[in-house]
Amino acid sequence: MAKPNVDNIPPVEIIRGVTAKDGTTKAKIERAALTLFSTHGIDGTSIKQLAGFAKISEGNMYRYYPSKYNLAETLMLTIHNRLTVLVRDIESADSGFEDKIKALVHNYCTLADDDWQLFSYHLLHLHHFPQLFSPVGKTKRAKPLDTPVTACADMLTAAMEHKDIPIGNTELLASMTLGIVLQAAQSKIYNRLKGPLSTYAPEFEKAIFAVLRNT
Repeated sequence: MAKPNVDNIPPVEIIRGVTAKDGTTKAKIERAALTLFSTHGIDGTSIKQLAGFAKISEGNMYRYYPSKYNLAETLMLTIHNRLTVLVRDIESADSGFEDKIKALVHNYCTLADDDWQLFSYHLLHLHHFPQLFSPVGKTKRAKPLDTPVTACADMLTAAMEHKDIPIGNTELLASMTLGIVLQAAQSKIYNRLKGPLSTYAPEFEKAIFAVLRNT
């Protein structure tokens, strides 16, 4: 299998945070984790390796995160929530259906290109967090998690009600809509596609409209 492409990763000294303020020790830990998790996997990365890559002591690691898995989940929840908010904002916007689809593609690609390392982590390791696949109301958490697919399905339901697209299985169509972008992103991770994901936005739009309009 081809090695995942996690190039365009800044040296850890640049210290761009995920939840932390840029330039802090916590930011250094988060960026080290993204680098090592993406190349070696969550299970294949130790606290010792994380501390060494971040150039801090193991004890200092635990000041910020109680465990490796807490760190991994925090990073995943952060990108998951950003993507969910992105889709929800588009879904609730006062704009036409075509404009919403174009905004969905543009904003997804822009977010991915802005921090490709974090977006790659989301794609490569989402399977470690099955609770993020569950629709709203079907998790064991005190506050159910919203998801990008659920938000997209709600947007498509409204489009069907307004007769912008034919009636269909909204969960399936939402998965296919986002999947067009995400499968291409997977190909970019494995070096089958080159350049920023935004380069392919026009093709994504055409494919999504073809799926949703059965053309």
